[in-house]
Amino acid sequence: MTWARLRKFLDRARLNVHWRKVSEALREFLSLVVPTECVVCEFPDVSLCDRCAASLRRATVRPFRAESGAEGLPSSELPAVGAPPAKPQSFSPLPVVAAGRYAKALASAVLAFKNHGHTDLARWLQAAMAGALHDARWSLCPASAEVLLVPVPSRGASVRRRGYDPLAVLLGGLERRNELPAGTFVAPAVRQRSSPVLPALRGTGGSGQKALGKRGRRRNVRGSMEAVQPLRRAVRGRHCLVVDDVLTTGATIAETTRVLRGMGAKVAGAVVLAATPAPQGANSTP
Repeated sequence: MTWARLRKFLDRARLNVHWRKVSEALREFLSLVVPTECVVCEFPDVSLCDRCAASLRRATVRPFRAESGAEGLPSSELPAVGAPPAKPQSFSPLPVVAAGRYAKALASAVLAFKNHGHTDLARWLQAAMAGALHDARWSLCPASAEVLLVPVPSRGASVRRRGYDPLAVLLGGLERRNELPAGTFVAPAVRQRSSPVLPALRGTGGSGQKALGKRGRRRNVRGSMEAVQPLRRAVRGRHCLVVDDVLTTGATIAETTRVLRGMGAKVAGAVVLAATPAPQGANSTP
């Protein structure tokens, strides 16, 4: 059976009334064996109750421009060789489109998905990510261009601790279901540099970026990433969107952008699930 036929079969099975009854009975059984509760309001037996799921959808229905709240973002344009440094008042940060603000239902869902193993929340977060990707693809990139979606690479220790890469799960699901914007392709062209623990992380108690201030975050990630050599030729001259989960200072987006521009890519902007602190940027096209 081909993958396309298998997918059609699973879709028909999911919509069948008997399958729904079996799945409901299975959920009730699992709630007895492995108790769970809503990650937002602690309603029993579900990871995200209907009320909180609706709240999450409302919070991410209108993507917005979020770059004004992040001080660590790079310039939106790569300066020409030999050009004088840009004046502070003329600096324009890399545009960032966020699906929602890092608060309430969205913050709880992202935190549970990233750090507490709630991979069953991926479908809700994928829907939010898809909306932001579509907004950024058509508002930041030329309509006729093919666009590469480059995820910010996770640290190896974080992936081993979680057992999965959150961004890979989100983008991989959208890619398999053909829900990415037209003309976009996932390209993991940047990876974490294989090196000892950076000095800025020492003494943080293993909490990584969270324990660092704005300057510490920038210093911590500077030089921490490198190009994936087999993809260097594929990225050169192509339009790219950097994809991350949460925007804080923009330091990880800046480091990923540095590597991509070093590979000859045209970085048009970035896309995130949530932005924090609350940005003051103007809304972009919904």
